[in-house]
Amino acid sequence: MCNRFSLTAELSDLTEDFRIDRVHVPYLMRYNISPTQQIPIIQQIGEERCLNEQRWGLMPYWGKNSINANVDTLGDRKYLRNMLTKKRCVIPCSGFYFWKHEGKTKSAWRAVTRGKSTFAMPGIFDVWLDSEKNEFPMCTVITRGTAFDTNQPLPVILDDESLEIWLNPNETRIEMLQSLLQSLPDADFRTYPVTPSIENTTWETPDCIAEVHPSLSLVKI
Repeated sequence: MCNRFSLTAELSDLTEDFRIDRVHVPYLMRYNISPTQQIPIIQQIGEERCLNEQRWGLMPYWGKNSINANVDTLGDRKYLRNMLTKKRCVIPCSGFYFWKHEGKTKSAWRAVTRGKSTFAMPGIFDVWLDSEKNEFPMCTVITRGTAFDTNQPLPVILDDESLEIWLNPNETRIEMLQSLLQSLPDADFRTYPVTPSIENTTWETPDCIAEVHPSLSLVKI
C-alpha cells in the first residue's frame, strides 16, 4: 500500500500552485507522513478552496484503517460511492515512498514526478462523530495499479484540469469522476534510494528525502 509520503513545499508555493484561498491550519513541511496522522488536504468549502487537515485512514465499522482505496472498487461499494460523489479532497504530495524486495532484503525508495515538484493525489473522506457529536474528518488516498514492479499500490495523480473537476462539488457523475483517475506512466517519475529509517514513523527530518547509495537503503527482513 502507499503508506508513506512527504510534502516539502513552501506554503507560499503551495497556495499559489493549488490556488488555495484560505489556510485553516498551521502548515509545516513534512518528510515522513504516516497513516493515522493528521495530514494536509485541500477541499472546496463554499466558494473557497481551503487548506485543511484530516486523519489519514478511514475508521469504518466494517474493518481496519483504510489508507488507500483502489479506483476499481469506488463505483461498486455504496459507502465508497457516496464519498466519491459528495466528499472529495486532494492530498498535496512532493514524493511518496515504496519498498523493493529482493530475497531476504528490502530497500527503501522515493518517487517524485518529473513535471512538478508538488502534485495532487485524489482522496475521498468521511466524517466520524464522537459521543458528543464532535466531527473528525478522515481520508483515504485513491490508488490504481502497482508501483515500479512491486506489489504496492500506485497513487493516482491528477493533472490541473482533472483537479478542477475533482474539487467541484457540483460534479457528481460517477463515470466522469472515475475517468479522471488515471495513473501516470512510470517514465513520468524519477525514483531513487533513501534511508530505510522512513519505516520509523517518528523519523521526521530532511534526511528522509535525501538520496543515498543503494547499499545504504537495504534492510534485512
